[in-house]
Amino acid sequence: MHELHSADEVIAATDDLLVRWGAQALLPDYPHAAGSAWRHGSAVAVFAPALNRNDRLLFTGTADDAAELLARVLPALDSPKLRPLASTALAHRVGRLLGLDVRATFGWMHLAAEPPTAPTPRVEWLSPDDEQAISSLLHKANPRSYVFPDDPGARRWAGVRDADGTLVAVGGDSWPAPGLRFISGVATHPDHRGTGLSTQVCAFLARELAREGAVALMVDADNAPALKVYRRLGFRYRSITALAG
Repeated sequence: MHELHSADEVIAATDDLLVRWGAQALLPDYPHAAGSAWRHGSAVAVFAPALNRNDRLLFTGTADDAAELLARVLPALDSPKLRPLASTALAHRVGRLLGLDVRATFGWMHLAAEPPTAPTPRVEWLSPDDEQAISSLLHKANPRSYVFPDDPGARRWAGVRDADGTLVAVGGDSWPAPGLRFISGVATHPDHRGTGLSTQVCAFLARELAREGAVALMVDADNAPALKVYRRLGFRYRSITALAG
């Protein structure tokens, strides 16, 4: 096993977008404690403290190599919020090898098609002056959102206003990694659901963020309306599982 010292080294070591997303923790401007990364055989793992609410250990590779790597690094990662996270099949195999329980299974989606081209004239980039309105909308429409305007991973917000200028749909550009942008904080006011506003916001974000690299997001496996929107926009689903660290 040897340590990877930079995001570039992680990117060179794996094409797994989930693991590459964690490589932002090796950048000098990462807003939390610095992360770490390692390689052992085919396995690559990145420890990203406080990434999207949790201390995440993102890993890939064969089950045997990944299990050996995690067996070496887990004892040194003293975190009650640690979430080892990988593709579901790999996570289950590694979990059995190391005696780790499954905590949750959900979806990682990446834009696997050309970015949406349909016009989204109602969607605009929002300003810092809109942060209170964004926060209020999220608390009402998506209180379990993993990002709010005061989160250090939140970079920009896009949104739609109604005829009175009230914000009724939003989505965030958050937790960017080298060559990879991440969509989160998507919400539509309950009175405006079913009108396609979330689709417009996500199409706008996918188009804008794709100019800077790959685009990804996370989604609950049972969130059928969101899955329908994301798939229609060209996102491909991948099941991922978090283990109890």
